[in-house]
Amino acid sequence: MESQPTLKLGLFSYSYHLAFGAHEVFRPTVKMDLYKFIDNAKEMGLDGVQIDAVHLLSHDDAYIDNLRAYVEQNGLYVELGITGIDEANLRHSLELAHRLGAARMSTNIQFNPRVNQIDVGKEVSTAVDALNSVKGTAQRYGIKIAVENHCDLRTDELIDLIKQVDTPFVGVCVDLGNFMIHLENPVESVRKLAPYIVNTHFKDYAFSMENWGFKAFGVALGEGAIDLGAILKILVEDSRLDRIMLEIPVEKAATEEETLAKEDRAIRESVRYAREVLAIR
Repeated sequence: MESQPTLKLGLFSYSYHLAFGAHEVFRPTVKMDLYKFIDNAKEMGLDGVQIDAVHLLSHDDAYIDNLRAYVEQNGLYVELGITGIDEANLRHSLELAHRLGAARMSTNIQFNPRVNQIDVGKEVSTAVDALNSVKGTAQRYGIKIAVENHCDLRTDELIDLIKQVDTPFVGVCVDLGNFMIHLENPVESVRKLAPYIVNTHFKDYAFSMENWGFKAFGVALGEGAIDLGAILKILVEDSRLDRIMLEIPVEKAATEEETLAKEDRAIRESVRYAREVLAIR
């Protein structure tokens, strides 16, 4: 595949969610911190990082200022990743992103569509109101808010949301694995969403047959079922995206040592695959 000259390559800190130990699924003996994460991104030759807000140890000025300085010292761009679309959270997070020097902030509505009595139209309407209330702030700071398909909205519902907000400062973050939760084809969904895409959680998923049905799980790029080459072609030709953000979540292994090694290997193999096979330079 020919090189994609307009795309930079970054890594979401959630890719190291097992090493960070900020989620209940796994608590390592020694936790990773954002400085080590930034060191890893620099060592792997990446162009930028997205910081999951749960990995921030503080929102105090000194901590945020030092973190921003460390990112800049390493020549990386930075983004912020949050969850939820209530107005207060969005306003606080936009201020935080501005202090970090982030020009992108990804988020999601975060509801479970499989729960009875969920009114998807109401969820969309509430999100539209919240995004409309903060889009002026996003524009003033030059921050694009990217709403992710987070196992909640289907592709057409996400397009409807973005159209209702109607600003270049609110777009879509396409998570390639999450389309499968709704049994949507990632290639077709990315094609439909292309005009609105401002960010990605670029990943690969594999499947296994369990006694209760099929299970989808994260793997290194190229080791799963997603047609990454076809999706990248759409992103290059049909969207205005200028960067690819990798998110490489894997499941824990039998031991702590094996778990941390598995996670790190999947990330490093994914960076290699993105550079050498997908030719993102």
